[in-house]
Amino acid sequence: MKSCKVLSASLLAIALSAGFSLTAAEEVQNSFSGNAVEVNATTSTTSTTTQSEEGVKDKEDKKEDTKGEFPIEGTVQGDSLRLRSWPWGPVIGMYNTGMPVTITGESGEFYEVTINGQSGFMHKNYVSTAKKAASRITPYYPGNTYSGGYLPKSEGIAQSETGAKAGSTPTATKTTPSAAESGALADYPGGKLPTDKFIALFGPVARESMKETGVPASVTLAQAILETGWGQSSIGDAKNLFGIKGTGPAGTTRVSTQECYNGQFVTIQDGFRRYNSWQESIDDHAKLLQNSRYGGALNRYKQNKNADEYARGIHQAGYATDPNYANKLISLMKSYNLYQWDI
Repeated sequence: MKSCKVLSASLLAIALSAGFSLTAAEEVQNSFSGNAVEVNATTSTTSTTTQSEEGVKDKEDKKEDTKGEFPIEGTVQGDSLRLRSWPWGPVIGMYNTGMPVTITGESGEFYEVTINGQSGFMHKNYVSTAKKAASRITPYYPGNTYSGGYLPKSEGIAQSETGAKAGSTPTATKTTPSAAESGALADYPGGKLPTDKFIALFGPVARESMKETGVPASVTLAQAILETGWGQSSIGDAKNLFGIKGTGPAGTTRVSTQECYNGQFVTIQDGFRRYNSWQESIDDHAKLLQNSRYGGALNRYKQNKNADEYARGIHQAGYATDPNYANKLISLMKSYNLYQWDI
């Protein structure tokens, strides 16, 4: 994203989503027909208890086997790799390629590590060991975890476990343009447009998205304008209107980008989400704004229909660390009457 993301103290002691707990349950059903069958209650209970004890022992043995793998030594294989308090939790440090790290455990997509006297969690894709080299594949970043956000602990752990099972980098898919993206929008190759043409092109798509998600079209348009400079920068041919990082429906585009941490600019190579269509970019952005982090702002908007207050709400929830971010959005909405696209 173009705005400088200065991490505040609260975000640096900082910065996935839908938390759930894993439980194991076994249900045995006996299906039969004909005469009634007598069941010896004592034998049944003893058998069940024995099976249960064996199951617990197996789990304990597996846990001991896993614990036996650690600690192991590794190295960081990524510039400005984030050390987090828990999987997808607040960022507490940043380390560069070549830094030695001691891996003490694992949790889904993350290693539990100690590095330079700090303990926390690092994504496995960017840590190499003697047995496994780092893939350096940009993972899927849930919610707003890339641009300074983080998930509550239970949600972060659950998301990490889900990501590990599904694979943290989804396979790119191809889709055809939606009905809302036909004609001029489907033919738009990217590039800066006059203000009136940009609004005429993306206004209808933002309105259609609002019908489905409730996210105000005026704010969506203002963010797209602010992030792309009226279409001048959409991450090459990635059709990325909002500078969202990670892996999108069409994969990842890696480019140089400048980020601002504690008032200092750092140039890094990073992955940005690719989309098959401009509509996909807007829909993905709306999905981001529906997560738990920004849900309160969206619920208030549905009650008061005040787009200015909504812009302030997502900013206060951590969407951007630029102190003037909400004011910039509101200025664009007023200057170009973007409210006309709200329903």
